Amino acid sequence: MLEWKKIAMNRSTETLIADPGLRFLTGEGEMRKRIREFDWSGTELGDPACWPGSLKTAISIMLDCTGPAYIAWGPRFIQLYNDAYIPILGELKHPAALGLSTIETWQEIWGEIVHPLFHRVVASSEAISMEHKLMPMLRNGYLEECYFSFTYSPLTDEAGNVIGVFVIPRETTHEFVSNRRANALRMLVQNLSDAQDMRGIRAAFEKTVSECPQDLPFGLWYERRQDRAGLDLIAAAGIQRGSALSPEFLDPERDSFYAGLENAGSPEIADRSIDDKLLHWSHPQHHSVKPQTLFIKPLRYSNLQRPDGYVVIAVNPMRPNDEAEKEFLHAIRSRLESAVRRMNKTELERHDRLHEFQTVMAALPCLVWMSDTSKACIFVNRTWLEFRGRSLEQEIGDGWAEGVHPDDRGERDRYLRAFDERAAYTLEYRLMHADGGYRWMLDEGTPRYGINGEFLGYIGTCIDITERKKAEQEVLSSQIELRNLYERLKTVREEERCALAREVHDQLGQILSAAKIDIKLLEDDFRLTQGNLSRGDILTELRSACDTIEKAIQVVRRLATELRPPELESQGLRSAIEWHTHDFERRTKIPCSIELPADMHELNDTVATALFRIFQEAMTNVLRHAKATHVWVTVECRVGEIRLRVLDNGIGILPERASSPHSIGLKGMRERAAIAGGRVAVGTLGRSGTLVTATVPLTNDANLFQHEIDPDSFTGESA
Repeated sequence: MLEWKKIAMNRSTETLIADPGLRFLTGEGEMRKRIREFDWSGTELGDPACWPGSLKTAISIMLDCTGPAYIAWGPRFIQLYNDAYIPILGELKHPAALGLSTIETWQEIWGEIVHPLFHRVVASSEAISMEHKLMPMLRNGYLEECYFSFTYSPLTDEAGNVIGVFVIPRETTHEFVSNRRANALRMLVQNLSDAQDMRGIRAAFEKTVSECPQDLPFGLWYERRQDRAGLDLIAAAGIQRGSALSPEFLDPERDSFYAGLENAGSPEIADRSIDDKLLHWSHPQHHSVKPQTLFIKPLRYSNLQRPDGYVVIAVNPMRPNDEAEKEFLHAIRSRLESAVRRMNKTELERHDRLHEFQTVMAALPCLVWMSDTSKACIFVNRTWLEFRGRSLEQEIGDGWAEGVHPDDRGERDRYLRAFDERAAYTLEYRLMHADGGYRWMLDEGTPRYGINGEFLGYIGTCIDITERKKAEQEVLSSQIELRNLYERLKTVREEERCALAREVHDQLGQILSAAKIDIKLLEDDFRLTQGNLSRGDILTELRSACDTIEKAIQVVRRLATELRPPELESQGLRSAIEWHTHDFERRTKIPCSIELPADMHELNDTVATALFRIFQEAMTNVLRHAKATHVWVTVECRVGEIRLRVLDNGIGILPERASSPHSIGLKGMRERAAIAGGRVAVGTLGRSGTLVTATVPLTNDANLFQHEIDPDSFTGESA
């Protein structure tokens, strides 16, 4: 062998040129020189001068290639390679790989990767190609994750038998890993941008780590507590929580692995080695090689001197801890910090908007509520809570529905239908108040949408319409009473007509019939006597007829006075009351005291007639029922109203009779007061005597259908 080395080393360029069998090794370059100087006698290839021509040609082509090229020749696949292939071998395998079997050089990839490929080429005599093939190589002191795109071509001997493999490899490790890391960063950025809150940001970190185990074997995120007393584990992926590497609570002063973490003078914390015993994978099948180094870096998203947290990421043990790796891990940290700062800013803005919203909601006098897409209530304003007398926790969800009146719960079905149709709606229902009573609410709801047009739920307002409902009921009752009153008036008018007809028929008719008889008798006497009646007889008959006619005139006057007193027509209410009182005193011998204002307001016909008829009915009741010995009549003019009082000292009136709706006289007085927009009160003063009080507003347009009627006026003492 020593002799061969001397021969190889003494071979000059001239000798190589002179020997046609060695011309393929002429030229410059490290591997040309090494091949020339290598002792090939100890290999199955032997003297290069005797190598097959096909091998010499292949070696010549290989050495002339600008890119990596490699030859594996013979049954044991003896290796030859060019200068560009040296970096692929790394520090551990070059130059020892020259003249050595592929089986020995690439033990880590021979059995599962290289041998099957070589066998295919040799067996099929066809070339094969692959892109970005993973080849874990032990070439720089550790098992390294490498990727190659290559072509394996068959090499033949002089007989045409495949005796070797010509390999043109291109290492794509940097390209492949860079793209993979870029995809991981894009995934993280996308997941972070989709996050709506801090929980979403933590989930984005965990999802990215879980889906990128090659570059991120596991990741931990610690955040400092508000009291700054320690750090809580807020996110973890790839490793079980609660282990020595991933405690739920981290105290850097006491935790053995992380001891001294807070004492680092620079935010760039030094990497730390990992003992295999500390690793507890969440998915062990994803990790064939255990990481040995941790990347521990501070997270800062506030202006405090101490870090706000730390990100702990295991480094891929099959990749060099180079600048590219550090840039990738720093990018992870930077994007987490940016996302938290953005979320903090968003949360602050959201808090400000929420404060403004709640301030506006609190100032609104109406009740305001909001629901989400599940139809459940998620917000009510302070006015609502004060109205209900309950807490927000009690009202949200379906809690508010507990206060809906049982008879009105069918209205909720209308709300649900409107919700499904995304339609605005208006409902009326009774809702329990804080005092335990029910109030009528007008509930108006409308769909609400986000800035991107997505449906978010409903927002609505509720207004207390209890008073309106009462007013509507009162109006309805008034309308019913007015209709009843109108029918009563028609009945009374018909009764008055019938009474008038009876008066005319029974009294005036009889008197006029008597007068007619007197005149007829006079006519007959005059005819029988052939005009010889004495003057005295004629005068007697005429005087009898005149008396009868005078009685008829008195009846007509009385009827006319009862229908409408002439004093009321010509001189007003004051004179009519005075005349009727004096007439009552003259006829009944019951003393009457009158107190009337000297200057009464000018009243319209409706008010004057109503008061006078009430006065007449009261005086009639005194005569018929009171057994009184004195009557007091008083009229007072106040601001906006006139009040008539008729008081006697008789036996009084029972309360049940005073409030009875079946007393015709009292009912008539109440109806007349109602026509004028007023009311009548009837009662006993002390132990005896009856007081009738009629109060009517001073208005110029009082009539049947322009005044609201108090429903109590038809059932109680007053109207």
